[in-house]
Amino acid sequence: METYTLPREAFDVLEQSLGGKQKAEILAKTLESAIGAIQQKAKEESLEQKQFLHIALKDELKQELVTREIFEERFKVIEEKFASLNFKLNIFIAIALIALTFANPTFVQLLQKLF
Repeated sequence: METYTLPREAFDVLEQSLGGKQKAEILAKTLESAIGAIQQKAKEESLEQKQFLHIALKDELKQELVTREIFEERFKVIEEKFASLNFKLNIFIAIALIALTFANPTFVQLLQKLF
């Protein structure tokens, strides 16, 4: 714990106004310990407030930002949609190739010669 010491000028004023060095020292020590206690209390409250703000900020960020679990869940959904789309695209390409092959007059003539 840091200790607070009254400035020399303040001590001199106390000594003059109280009429003695001993009385001034007693009052100065009392004031110094009171100021020290106030400083300690302020530090404790500051630390407590800092911890409270840290927790509040963390909670607010959890609500605003995407967590890893939510990201992975949404990524799995998108991955499934892409897999489904890929399958549909493969079927479309196969059907298009078959249709183009049968629509080709040369291929039709080849089939007629074969059968």
